[in-house]
Amino acid sequence: MNNHPKRNFCAQQLLVSPSAIFSSLIADIQRARETIDMEYYIFANDRTGRLFADILRRKARQGLRVRLIVDGYGSFSLGRDTRHALENDGVELQSHALMRHSRYHRKMAIIDGRIAHIGGINIADRYVVGNALGKWYDVQLRLMGDVVGAISRLFDYDSYVCEGIDCEVPMPYYRAGLEVVWSESRAGHAMAELLDDVVRSATQSLLFTTPYFMPPRRVIALLRAAVQRGVGVTLLIPERCDVWMLDHVMHRRLSEALECGVDVRICRGAFLHSKLALIDKERVVVGSANLDARSLYHNREIMASTTNREVVASARSFIDSMLAISTEPTQKDRRSLIPSLLCRCIEGWL
Repeated sequence: MNNHPKRNFCAQQLLVSPSAIFSSLIADIQRARETIDMEYYIFANDRTGRLFADILRRKARQGLRVRLIVDGYGSFSLGRDTRHALENDGVELQSHALMRHSRYHRKMAIIDGRIAHIGGINIADRYVVGNALGKWYDVQLRLMGDVVGAISRLFDYDSYVCEGIDCEVPMPYYRAGLEVVWSESRAGHAMAELLDDVVRSATQSLLFTTPYFMPPRRVIALLRAAVQRGVGVTLLIPERCDVWMLDHVMHRRLSEALECGVDVRICRGAFLHSKLALIDKERVVVGSANLDARSLYHNREIMASTTNREVVASARSFIDSMLAISTEPTQKDRRSLIPSLLCRCIEGWL
């Protein structure tokens, strides 16, 4: 008889393209036998959104418990007809209040309580076919093992909050080199604390990819301190933002980062949507939080930190591919037409 305690098993895979992300997620959903739980900031009423909606409806008709949480603001376009079709086929659909200042910005799926997907990608065509900004790039972490139970409890909590039920926020997960943390708009600043840990723990190199670089000034000060103690800090951001006003806010913050000694690279001809950090080339942090005040202090987010070698190797390969289509910023990239005071107002609201 084996008297050794059961080891905690956690398989981790970093998916580094929208096609791989959607293919893996759809395959896992198709194989589901009991439950499907999905929570997304944007669940669009386009071809990709309708494809996922049709799959969820079919699985619900087969007798599975299917739950879907969407953000009222981000998924406003989902449409009444699609919502009714989902509900009529048995999907338990919940929507976070449209006018709340905090938003359900998490992107996650849990299948049969065994498999979880977390990352930055939404359910929308732009990740598949691109748009005026070019091809979209993103990453997602696929997890198996006891960590999935913790993420399932987070989903249950979010469901209760949607119903107006006051309950305790579940504890984050940490075990064997994997940490999964989340933020709740009324319960501390978990994302800001995670960012502090990421920056302060770096001893040699630190690289961020983010689609929205609009951090509070205290974050700029953290990056400056990292550079001053000899850490090579690199920031990889898209050439243009999908919200016009945010372009000018990003340009102003970009200048501040450059003045601190941060090596800024601009991804040209594409939209880099991943929220990823690589610390000393041996630790990866990935999830839904952007480098902006909203993600750090207001939104409900989820992030994972891991030292898994395969995940680190995949992240480094993804970063290399993004750097290959990136250049140093020009004077045009640094120019902002919006005054500093207005930038702060925009940051606080958006």
